[in-house]
Amino acid sequence: MSEQLILREAIPDDAEKLLEFLKLASKQSDFIKHDSLDEVTIDQEKNSLDIIYNSDDNELVVAIFDDEIIGFCRLENSDKEIAELGVVVDKDFWGNGIGSYLIEDALNWAKESSLKKVFLEVYKNNPVAIHIYHKYGFTTESEKHETLIMEKMV
Repeated sequence: MSEQLILREAIPDDAEKLLEFLKLASKQSDFIKHDSLDEVTIDQEKNSLDIIYNSDDNELVVAIFDDEIIGFCRLENSDKEIAELGVVVDKDFWGNGIGSYLIEDALNWAKESSLKKVFLEVYKNNPVAIHIYHKYGFTTESEKHETLIMEKMV
């Protein structure tokens, strides 16, 4: 048992553990929507992680504790200069700063990439997440019925 938090770029060999984590996390929170996870195979996930790992404008960072994935942060490009940020942390680890560590890591990566802007969509009834995003300089750019669209220049 490591008893140490490790943040690192996801690799294809993380596919099985990442799928397990996503299935768990989607049951822990109403803020996470992963309806089609049961249809994703480990080989498909490995392929996706390989594409992300070899991409210059996509990033996926995993948080690992005791050899298990307990969180991740994804930057998914929508074009060469804009990417969407997504963060998920295991509910058992909420309140420990892991989401902040993941966001910091992803934003540092974004600054070194060709990205100019990062955006995200967050539920209006998730004040903890909104607070964290404000802490890292995200501002609200628009609103939908249930969500805010926030962005930050990098």
